[in-house]
Amino acid sequence: MEAGRLKVKVTVPPEGGKANKALIELLSKELKVPKSSISIVSGQTSRVKRVLIEDIDFAYLQKKLGVEVEEIS
Repeated sequence: MEAGRLKVKVTVPPEGGKANKALIELLSKELKVPKSSISIVSGQTSRVKRVLIEDIDFAYLQKKLGVEVEEIS
């Protein structure tokens, strides 16, 4: 976590949405949720993104990330 944000690195170049796809695949694998439950809601072409993860319990998310995060409603 850095300044209230989760910092994630992917090694795929940001060409043609490949890095966004890699980010979704990584989050899906680590959080054990279907890729269809994850979407990038803003920042598709930026390094800073807002990600929506549906159908996941907030406490589970905190546990998987190993951090306390602020719930956004």
